[in-house]
Amino acid sequence: MKNNFVQNEFYFQWHITERCNLRCAHCYQNNYSTPELSLSDLRKIADKIIKTLTKWNKKGRISITGGEPLIKKELIPLLEYLNKSDHVAHLDVLSNGTLLNESITEKLRNIPKLRRVQVSLDGASPATHDFIRGEGAFEKAIAGIRMLKEHGIKVNVMFTLQRNNARDISALFDLMIAEGINGLTIERIIPCGSGSGLKESLLSSDETRKVFQEVSDRADLEYKKGTPLVVLKYRTLWANIDPARSGMYANTPPEMDLGAVCSVGIDSLCILPDATVLPCRRLNIPIGNLRNDSIFKIWYSSDVLWKIRNKENLKGKCHDCELIPRCSGCRAMAYAVTGDFLEEDPQCWKTGNLRYGELLKDMCSTN
Repeated sequence: MKNNFVQNEFYFQWHITERCNLRCAHCYQNNYSTPELSLSDLRKIADKIIKTLTKWNKKGRISITGGEPLIKKELIPLLEYLNKSDHVAHLDVLSNGTLLNESITEKLRNIPKLRRVQVSLDGASPATHDFIRGEGAFEKAIAGIRMLKEHGIKVNVMFTLQRNNARDISALFDLMIAEGINGLTIERIIPCGSGSGLKESLLSSDETRKVFQEVSDRADLEYKKGTPLVVLKYRTLWANIDPARSGMYANTPPEMDLGAVCSVGIDSLCILPDATVLPCRRLNIPIGNLRNDSIFKIWYSSDVLWKIRNKENLKGKCHDCELIPRCSGCRAMAYAVTGDFLEEDPQCWKTGNLRYGELLKDMCSTN
């Protein structure tokens, strides 16, 4: 059985500020003024990350974000500090792309371990994107993407799927190919934070299936054509599109593989601007604070993490699904919609589940 998780790596999504120049309709933040850490304190948190990675003998994948991380002047010094560690494998910056300029882009280019900059695009045109993120945001984001490309920095696009932009999928592919964008991630809107009242923006399970299928079909077509665009289908629900390509049955190349189990409690943590730790950014349940706690203590003592790690605790159709090794549903989505992070993923369209252990037993007996 294949698994997209790299066993010797651990992922941190680190929000160094809540300040932002945009006010996106689906923002997962509740406010924009949480106290922030100084550069000295940021380095202390970085030291804790590096100490833990050293103890675990793992490499770190660290995404620095916000809010809008380009607002915080400590961004570049923090990236430079993390870049020095042998236990940091990759650094990413997650941004709305609107504040990029020649000076900041040149500084980013000179950070060797910067793997890519992720820019959020929630539509293929100003009509859609600006409706969600604010007037003028689309043109500024495209200008930022072009600036990054001109400086040789890889760009990944994050598209937050919701009812208002589902129709843009085909045009979004066309746009990304035209702009030479390297990767696309589809993230479903989670009705939390400032966007907690947007449950009506969620697609139904059948509508979600249709969009995922459209994305998968177009990604496969572009892959076969040799288009240098990779759709990162390492999210929950993707395995439902084609279980034969979910990593359980076939030796498929990484670009064609589908699915990944929810990373909560397995190989990731989220850090907020005041050093509060969450299981993930959209699962807003504090499990510690790095100003007082060690990562090691949080990781091994959190009741929330232990409950999620044990997939026998999952409820509804997630409990009996044979694709648990490649999915397990989004715990943040379950929590936002039902108030219970162990409930089934409400956008899952799968029916007729088998216990995954029984399926694996059957597979072994026939091979």
